[in-house]
Amino acid sequence: MIKIFIIVLVLLLLASSSAAADFSRSDWRYVKDITLPSELQPDGLVELAPDHEVFAGAARGLADLRIIAGESEEIPYKLDISQAERERTSFPASLRDKGYVTGSYNTFTADLGQVGILHNEIEFQTSSSNFRRSAIVEASNDEITWMEIAEQTVYDFTVKERGFTTRNTRIRYPESTARYLRVRIIDDGEGPLEITGASVFFVKETPAQEIAFPASIQDISRDEGQRTTNVVVDLGTPGLPSYRLAISVSDTNFYREVTLETSPDREQWSTILRRADIYAYDTPKFVGQSLVITYPETTSHYLRLVIHDEDSPPLTVQGVDVWGLRRRLVFAAEPQQSYKLYYGNSEAKRPSYDIERIFPYLATEKLPEAMLSPQTANPSFEEEKPPVSERFPWLFPVVVAVAVVIMALLLLGILRQARKVLPPPKE
Repeated sequence: MIKIFIIVLVLLLLASSSAAADFSRSDWRYVKDITLPSELQPDGLVELAPDHEVFAGAARGLADLRIIAGESEEIPYKLDISQAERERTSFPASLRDKGYVTGSYNTFTADLGQVGILHNEIEFQTSSSNFRRSAIVEASNDEITWMEIAEQTVYDFTVKERGFTTRNTRIRYPESTARYLRVRIIDDGEGPLEITGASVFFVKETPAQEIAFPASIQDISRDEGQRTTNVVVDLGTPGLPSYRLAISVSDTNFYREVTLETSPDREQWSTILRRADIYAYDTPKFVGQSLVITYPETTSHYLRLVIHDEDSPPLTVQGVDVWGLRRRLVFAAEPQQSYKLYYGNSEAKRPSYDIERIFPYLATEKLPEAMLSPQTANPSFEEEKPPVSERFPWLFPVVVAVAVVIMALLLLGILRQARKVLPPPKE
């Protein structure tokens, strides 16, 4: 029994040591050559964008990507995902000189209290609804000399029956340090707005970098029972991390609720967005549209947009565009060194490198770009063999049966030995 215990312990130790092993070329299914940019400086940073083949062949979340220099040197990298950044700082402003010129415009003045505060946006609050107006912003430091700095459309569109509202009463203008802002909201004879307040902001925005995916409509069908139109979108391959889509339609003056579902095979569907709104209006009181949907990021091969038509005729969907957030691998490279990208190992864990911690302190804007070759099969890859229990399904029952027989024989031997040393039972 002790020998059996020792054998089992050794096997467990071997299994754990292999699971914690470093990069082994034979465990990665695919490989791509990396071509460095010609302007690369020694030990300079470069960026490398995964392509569609990498997204399709890599493990979930690109956790198995490995950059190898030469024969076996693993190169640390940072997987950087582009994100929108937005900082919005508000400043107190007193609202005065609020008024209305009959048949012409609403007006008010916002006073920031001092000169020198940097700002670039003003937002007014109103209890009015269903309007579309042109708003003009003027700036001054002395309330005598005024300079027009922006003209923009502001609007509110509300469908009370559906509990739906879309509104934009923010007016963006070039950065200014003026103390006073005067706003005129032109009404074109439609009557005054009820202005209840205003706020001034400094807004700094950095939009996310996106990549367009090759989406195509595979099927459009009508479900008469559910009163829906189902639009199936094919991204061409699994693994593409999409998060935003836009539909193009030929219709106007409509409002629809939509649901978004995903599937790897068009058989099993999962809902990832239960309610969103799309609309397009061209009326005397409101002109505008919203045909873009943002949803939780997914790597599914197929998307299904379910348009809830209710009793309205179906929309004429002409196309769908899909985007994902741009991803890049940032690493230090030597101009004369050769590099390869390995991927295709579902068992690999995401690596942890020091560059992850120092990345915020590096200059990573506008880095030279490396390129990837077409995908090739890794000649060193060894297909993992199924467990012994799957290759020899009869083995486990046989081992158990043999073990039972051995245990029975051992117990029988123990009983026989016990009979020899124990006294005979008394009559």
